[in-house]
Amino acid sequence: MLDAPWMVDVASGAAPKAVQVLAACHAEMNADAFRLLNQAEQVMGSLLEDTEPVALRPGAFEAISRELGGFQDAVETKAEPQLEGLFNHLPTALRSVLDHHPHPIWMNKIGGVQEMPLETLEEEGVRVRLLSLPPGRGVAEHTHESEELTLVLQGGFNDGHADYFRGDVCHASPELTHNPRAHEDGPCICLTVEMGRLKFTHPVIAMANMMLGWDRS
Repeated sequence: MLDAPWMVDVASGAAPKAVQVLAACHAEMNADAFRLLNQAEQVMGSLLEDTEPVALRPGAFEAISRELGGFQDAVETKAEPQLEGLFNHLPTALRSVLDHHPHPIWMNKIGGVQEMPLETLEEEGVRVRLLSLPPGRGVAEHTHESEELTLVLQGGFNDGHADYFRGDVCHASPELTHNPRAHEDGPCICLTVEMGRLKFTHPVIAMANMMLGWDRS
């Protein structure tokens, strides 16, 4: 599960946008994660209630309105994006993100792995993508410059340390060396948020990654 410090950052708004989306999806798929996020939100709400209110500067409301594209009196009803195949049962928060990708395109990577960058969630130092791992295949052994969060949306994988299934989050720290591979019984679809570059342990793969720009870093 996504741990308590991350949930507090999500509830306070301090976490990157991509992590907030991942946490919302995680909570929708995992009852324990839902309870933990709800507790964190209640704690942050209590802190806000005890905080002395501060007056907004003149023009603040108008500035926020411009940033959000303007407020409307009526809420516009938007059609549910038509996502087929593997996307039929995605969490609500992720379906909303993919609404900005009306024609999702998988990019082919080495070993039959495919990725779909989600640029609308990215910010400086944060890379976000959907990964599709064929049965029994995966990402070559690697470490990370910083933390990586991977939410399993479909199927499951083993990274050499533990098994992860639908609704689980793998939290990889820079100290972890792992080799995620989809279980043999079917493909694995994941939402991955990387806060730093991958560092492949095999020198040939590391060189190819640097020359071909596989990690887009």
